[in-house]
Amino acid sequence: MDIVFNIDDEINNKITFSAESVGIVGFFVKVSAKSKVEFNDKEKKTWKYEYRYEKPTSNKYRLNKINFSKEKVINFETDPPRSEDLSKKVSYKKEDYFGVIDPIFAVKKLFLIDKKNLDCNKKIKVFDGNNFYYLVMKKENMQIDFDSVFSSYKGKLHKCILTYQPISGHIPGDPNSPEQFKVDLYFGIVGDNYFPIYATTKGKKGIRLKMYLDTIK
Repeated sequence: MDIVFNIDDEINNKITFSAESVGIVGFFVKVSAKSKVEFNDKEKKTWKYEYRYEKPTSNKYRLNKINFSKEKVINFETDPPRSEDLSKKVSYKKEDYFGVIDPIFAVKKLFLIDKKNLDCNKKIKVFDGNNFYYLVMKKENMQIDFDSVFSSYKGKLHKCILTYQPISGHIPGDPNSPEQFKVDLYFGIVGDNYFPIYATTKGKKGIRLKMYLDTIK
């Protein structure tokens, strides 16, 4: 995947994210995803989140829109409407809608850490238009010397562990649910912040997946 994550909320009050399949994967399966967060006020207490996923070869797409105010879900919509059997899902509760942010805002809070303090101990409640869940990150006392042809970053990296904890909207026991999701994140200093340079996780059938950040701007 070719992934672009752009944080320019200080200038244009928005955060954008895009991903597109490239290389061999892109030859067989063409998919793209775009997300954006737009803040409605200077204090960034009211904002809207939008996510669009497209698979051109099959004319499939999904569009999620959510409005937030002071970390509360005001309303949301999905196009086309989801066709899953709702009776199998864990029902939303009233308290789920409070103290929550969108996935892109969550990435900023998790991944941009002041270089003076590598605080990996975080728990963030997220709603993506379908599921409520926690993203939990903890620091592990481990460092590695990093030097890879896949990344422009060279130097020491600090390890943190990211896990997913479902709250509601998911189907218990669903093999496609990321309930066992766990990612090892390795942070390095970029400018004024720590940022994840390298990540690894276990995919389906035990295959180890790796991600490298090769361009930093």
